[in-house]
Amino acid sequence: MELKQQDELPWGLLPIIRTSQGTVAESAALLRYTGALAGLEPEDLFLRAKVDETLDLMRGWWGVFTPTFSIDKIEEKISARQKLFEEGEPMDMAMKQLSKMCSESKLGWIAGTQSMSIADVKAFTDTFMLFSGQFDGLDPSIIRKYPELLIFHEKISNIPEIKLYYSDIEDRKEHWVFQPGAFNN
Repeated sequence: MELKQQDELPWGLLPIIRTSQGTVAESAALLRYTGALAGLEPEDLFLRAKVDETLDLMRGWWGVFTPTFSIDKIEEKISARQKLFEEGEPMDMAMKQLSKMCSESKLGWIAGTQSMSIADVKAFTDTFMLFSGQFDGLDPSIIRKYPELLIFHEKISNIPEIKLYYSDIEDRKEHWVFQPGAFNN
């Protein structure tokens, strides 16, 4: 509230990043900005477009899932979310699209890049967070229907920096989904 009252939040929303050149807001912009700083944005314009294409595709999935937040009755919310993952339904198709991208990638990176990109980071966090226990009706059995995504999960979760970041889950219990072997049971 203090930042908002001091008019330090572009658009009045969080998250933000303060840089020497000014403040950057909005999640997609923050991802691209920090991704570029971390070397996770390809220099090749075609590959960068493929990364952006992947990010836009994933944004579409949230457009399908987000309306379930406004369902008041828990039984209806659970039913609506589970239905989205039934054969041929939108989230099932989304997981299949992502699986196909994984299987078609020569190096195992989502957008076909030579190394990890922000598309991989976003696919990793957004996909597996769905099954962390934060969302009523979604459990790990759903993601197990997509073996290519489990292979992708193991690849990303075993990157030393990511493995270290998610190694201490005492204060972030829902982050168990980002650890190696999370879906092995």
